[in-house]
Amino acid sequence: MSGIDTYTIKVALMHNKRTYRNIEIAGSQTFAALHEAIFDAFERYDAHLYSFFFPGKRTKSMRNMFSALEITHPMNVQEMAGMLEKEIHSADKTTIGQMGLKEGDYLYYLFDFGDEWWHELTVLKAEPGSVSVKSLPRVVKKNGPSPEQYPEYDEDEDE
Repeated sequence: MSGIDTYTIKVALMHNKRTYRNIEIAGSQTFAALHEAIFDAFERYDAHLYSFFFPGKRTKSMRNMFSALEITHPMNVQEMAGMLEKEIHSADKTTIGQMGLKEGDYLYYLFDFGDEWWHELTVLKAEPGSVSVKSLPRVVKKNGPSPEQYPEYDEDEDE
């Protein structure tokens, strides 16, 4: 097999950046595959809609994120077709390599539009590689425990 582009992407929780997963993925793989890797890496079990946002620089502004190019769950593309004044692409048709990512780039990932699990993604490496696509995506580093997908917000309440 000839060399492929591989990316190592740090996926950190926005509210706790010390909890993160580094994921290695091939440029020929889709954002849907990256979503699945993140879903598994954070030990989630209940599927929801998701989107990746590309504001072009690191930001904390929700306005900048939501107005940026968006790659989203295929069902969301159908739902939002013609309703937005920005680019929106299907995660199952857009590959990592198509986005021209380079080391140091930031993008953002929103999982579950109701509970809003925000993540900051940092491209740590973007390089030619000879890793088999069959072995990717894969988690190459974990830091911090996976948070509960549905935390008990009222733990102190008496029953």
